[in-house]
Amino acid sequence: MPQLSDTMTEGVVVSWEKQPGDKIERGTVVAQVETDKAIMDVEVFKEGYLSGPIAPVDSVVPVGEPMAYLVAEPGQVVKEEAQVSLPAKEAAEAAEAAPAPTPEPAAVSRPQPSAAAVPATGGKPAPRPSGGRAATPYARKLAGSRGIDLDTVVGTGPGGVIVAADVERVQPQAAAGSGGFPQVDVPGEGRPMTKLEAAVSKAMTESLSMPVFHVTAHIRLGALIKAAKAQGVSVTVAIAKACALAMARYPRMNWCYKPVDQLVERANVDIGMAVAADGGGLVVPVLRGCETRSLEELNEDWKDLVERARKRRLKPDEYQGSTFQISNMGMFGVSQFDAIATPGIAAILAIAANTEQGSPFTITADHRVVNGADVAMYLGELKGLIEQPESWMGPSGPAVPEGDWDYDVVVVGGGPGGEDCARDLASHGLKVAMINDAPFPGGECLWRGCIPSKAWRAAADRIRDRAEDPHLGITPGKPRLDWEKLEESRRKVLETRGEMALKTDKGVKIHYIQGYARFLDDHHVFVDTGGNQDDPHRRAVPGEGKQGEKLSFGCAVIATGAPPFVPPIPGAREGLETGAVLTSDTVWQLPALPKKLVVIGGGAIGVEMAQIFQDFGARVTLLEAQERILAEVEPEIAKQLAAILDEDPRLTVHTSAAVQSINGEPGAVTVKYKDAEGKAHSLKVDHIIMATGKRPVTDGLGLDKAGVATDGPVIKADNRCRTSVPHIFAIGDVIGGLMLAHTAAQQGRVAAATILGEDMVYDETKDCGVIFTRPEAAFVGLSVEQAKARGIDAVEAKVPMSIDAKAMINNEVHGMIKLVADKASHRIIGVHFLADHADTLIGEAVMMVSGGLTLEQVGNAIHPHPTQTELFGELARRLASRLRRTARMKK
Repeated sequence: MPQLSDTMTEGVVVSWEKQPGDKIERGTVVAQVETDKAIMDVEVFKEGYLSGPIAPVDSVVPVGEPMAYLVAEPGQVVKEEAQVSLPAKEAAEAAEAAPAPTPEPAAVSRPQPSAAAVPATGGKPAPRPSGGRAATPYARKLAGSRGIDLDTVVGTGPGGVIVAADVERVQPQAAAGSGGFPQVDVPGEGRPMTKLEAAVSKAMTESLSMPVFHVTAHIRLGALIKAAKAQGVSVTVAIAKACALAMARYPRMNWCYKPVDQLVERANVDIGMAVAADGGGLVVPVLRGCETRSLEELNEDWKDLVERARKRRLKPDEYQGSTFQISNMGMFGVSQFDAIATPGIAAILAIAANTEQGSPFTITADHRVVNGADVAMYLGELKGLIEQPESWMGPSGPAVPEGDWDYDVVVVGGGPGGEDCARDLASHGLKVAMINDAPFPGGECLWRGCIPSKAWRAAADRIRDRAEDPHLGITPGKPRLDWEKLEESRRKVLETRGEMALKTDKGVKIHYIQGYARFLDDHHVFVDTGGNQDDPHRRAVPGEGKQGEKLSFGCAVIATGAPPFVPPIPGAREGLETGAVLTSDTVWQLPALPKKLVVIGGGAIGVEMAQIFQDFGARVTLLEAQERILAEVEPEIAKQLAAILDEDPRLTVHTSAAVQSINGEPGAVTVKYKDAEGKAHSLKVDHIIMATGKRPVTDGLGLDKAGVATDGPVIKADNRCRTSVPHIFAIGDVIGGLMLAHTAAQQGRVAAATILGEDMVYDETKDCGVIFTRPEAAFVGLSVEQAKARGIDAVEAKVPMSIDAKAMINNEVHGMIKLVADKASHRIIGVHFLADHADTLIGEAVMMVSGGLTLEQVGNAIHPHPTQTELFGELARRLASRLRRTARMKK
C-alpha cells in the first residue's frame, strides 16, 4: 500500500483494475484505493505478473504493508485473497504479526509531498530500536509521527517485534489523530469515521497548536462579479487572483511557520479553495501559480480541478501544499464565520454573504507569521483590487454610465494628453468637451516647453555646427544671433501650431471651452471663465468663480499638467515677482539675450537651457544639488555628458551645490551657494533660471468633492489611468512619473481606450525620452540597473560613437550607444544613447523595445550603410555571441 498523501496511514481497496495472472508493465494502474482525502490510482513500476494473496475490495491495508504481489513467471501466480478484512487497527496488527510471504511485493509509486507542504507531525519513521530488537515499518512510522523512542516500547509481536498496538499503548490518553489533546468519552453508540472525516478531524485538532487571530473587512463584490462575467471567468478564480496580487505587496501572508522557530518564505502563491464533494464532505483543490498565470489559464485549470474534486479524483499534488486558503460560504447566506487555519499556511480567508456594507472577508491568521497590521493592510489592498478590478482585469465594458449628461466625457486640460484623449473619444462618436485655460490647445508643451525650447535649440545647433565647418575644409564667417528675429520665428511656429490644433479639434466635433474647471461632485464641474485672456504664450490665472457655467458628465479625464516648482530658497519668490528669477514658464518673456546666467537644477530642462544659452554666447553657471546631473538618465551616459559639458568654453557645472539665497534685480542679481566642501561662493548675473522640476497643483480642482484620491500633490491613478473614482481618469504630469509630452499623449490614449471598454495599459518600462543637448542623451526602456531591480537578469553591450564612419565624417564622435537585453529570452529591453542624432536614432530603438524584438532579430536585420543605424545590428550580434559563449561554458 503506497503512501499517497502526507497524512495517509492506511488505504481502503476500492477496486482491482488487474487480476492475478495479468501481465504488468511499468506504469500499469493495478488498483484504486481510498485515502483519507480522495480515491486514487495505484501504479506499479516493475514488470511481472500480478499474484495473490491480494487484499479484497473494501479491505483496509496499512501503508507499507502488502496488498498484492508481483512474480516473475506465470507459474508462480497465486490466486487467493488475503484475509485482511478486519477493522483497521486489528488488520494492521495481523499484517505485522504474519510471517513475511515469499513473493516480492509490488513496487508502487510513492508521491512526495509538495515542497510547500509542512506536515503537522513528524513524517520520518522512528529509528530502529537498539539491542537487535525489531519493529514493523508501520510501528516505526507511527512512533516517528508521535516522537516516541522505540527503546521505551515493549514489543508483543512474534519474537518481541514491536507492532503498532505497542506504540498505541505508550500514550493511551492521546489516541492517533488527537494531536496530544485528551480524548473525552461521550454517551451513545459511535461509528468509525470515513477516511475524509478522520483526516479533517486530525487537521482540525492540529490547528489548535496555532496561535491565531481574526480580522474582518467588508468588500463590495459587484464590480468584480461584473468584470468576471465579462471575461468569462469564475468569480472564485478572480478572487484568488486578487489575493495573489495583494500578496505581491504583503508577501508574509504567503509564508508559514515551520517547527521549530522557522519561517518558510514562499514566492509561489498556491491557493487552496474548498469544493463540496459528491456524497458529502469538502475537498480543497489547489490552484497553483496564481501570482504569475493569467486569469484565463487559472480559470481553465480550476474548471478541471473542480470537476474531478467533486468526484474525489484528485492526485496528491492537486490537493496538497497550498500556501493560502479560501472558504466561501456566501452562497449559503452565512452572515459571518471564521475559517480554521491549519499548519502549513499563515492565513485562511472566509467569505460570507453580501450585506449593505459589502461581503465580510475574515482572515484567520497565524500570529507567529503575521501581525494584525500585516493582515489589515493586506485586506485593504485586497479591497482595492476587488472593488476596482479594472486596474488589473481590464474594463468590463464602456465606462460612461447611463444618464442624461451634458457630455459623455469632459477632458480637463488641452495639452498633448488631453488632446489625444479627446480626439480618440470623439472619433468613436462620444460627445466630448475639452476645457482648457488658454485660447488655443497645446498646453505647456506647445507654449512653454518642448516646442519653444527646440526652436532655441535649433538656432544653437546652427551656431555649433558652424564651428565644425573647418573639419571639412570650409571657412565660414562668424555666426551672429539676431534675438528679435529668433523670437519672431519661434512665436510664429507656436501660434501656427496652436491654430492648426484648434481647427482640428473643432473639425472632429470636440467642444472646446476656455476656462478653469472645478469639480462640484463626481458628475459635475463648474467652468470658471472669469480669468480668460487672449495671450496663449502666458499661463492664465483662475478667475474668482463668479463667471462661468455648470456641466454634467458621464466620465471625466484630468490632464491639467504641472507648473514649475520653485523651492523655498530665500529671495526666490521675490525674484519671481521682479523678473530676476525665471522659470520654464517665464523665460520666454526675456526681452534680450542675457550675458551672464545661473541655472539652478541639473535635470533635463536645466541642462538644455544651460547649454543653449552658452551656445548663444552667454556665460552660464549650472548649480545642481545632487552628486551628478541628470539623475533620471543611465549613470554612464550622464557621467560622460557631464564631462562633455565641461568642455564647453562658457559653461561651468557645479554639483553638490547648496543654494543659500537670491537677491537683486534683473541685470544685477546675486546668488549665494556652498560647494560640496561647505565653502561659500557668490555669483552676480543678469538672470537666474530656476529649473528645479515640476509639481502638480491640484488645490483648485475640487478633487475632494469628486472623491478623487491624491498622494500629496499627485493624483493616484493605475496603469489604465483610472483614479479612485471608476469613471474619473487622470493622465500626464498630474499623476507623476515621467513628465513628458509623449508620455501624457500615450496615457491619454490609454484613458480613452478604457472609457470605450477596450483593454489597454500604460507601460513605463517601454517609455522613452530625449534630452536635447549636444550630443543628445536619450533612452527607451530599462537600464541594466533598473532591470535587475525588477528581477530581470539583464546584460548590456555598448559601442562608442567614435568608431562610426558617419560620426567621423561629421566630427560628431562624442558619446555611445548601449543595448540592454534579457539574458534568458534575448529580448531587447532597453537602449541608451549619447549621440548627436539620438532624436532620430531612437525611433528604431523604440520599435525594438516596444515590439519585444530579440538580439537575433535585430542582428539579422539589414541596416543601410553608411548610417549610424548599423550600430544596432553590430551591438545585437555582439551581445548574442557573448551570451552563446557563456551558455557553452556553463555546459
